[in-house]
Amino acid sequence: MNKLIVALCASAFALGSVSALAGNDMKPLSKMETQEAKAARTAAKAKYASMTPEERAAAKKAANAKNRAAWTATDEVSSGIVYDAKKGAQEAAASKAQPAPTKQEKQQYGTTMDKKASSGQ
Repeated sequence: MNKLIVALCASAFALGSVSALAGNDMKPLSKMETQEAKAARTAAKAKYASMTPEERAAAKKAANAKNRAAWTATDEVSSGIVYDAKKGAQEAAASKAQPAPTKQEKQQYGTTMDKKASSGQ
């Protein structure tokens, strides 16, 4: 009885792995496809080199917009790229508006830290 169960399990495993391998339809690139890809890349590099800096910036901006349009909500949240320029400018201005500590305040803070450090030992 045990031999029959082992034989059934082995045949099920063999048939399952054969069917899984048969579904693989990926093919390696042929030599012609590789050469076409290299030629297209060379042409793209030449076109990019002939562009003005303004055209390059516009092309990058368009590519970024196209890629960003394809993002899912999860991609957008996990990327950390969401940035509001107006809010950033306001935060920068607010951080610069804070008064710098005076020399006396710095000394006071230093002596407070020294007292904490010496009492902890």
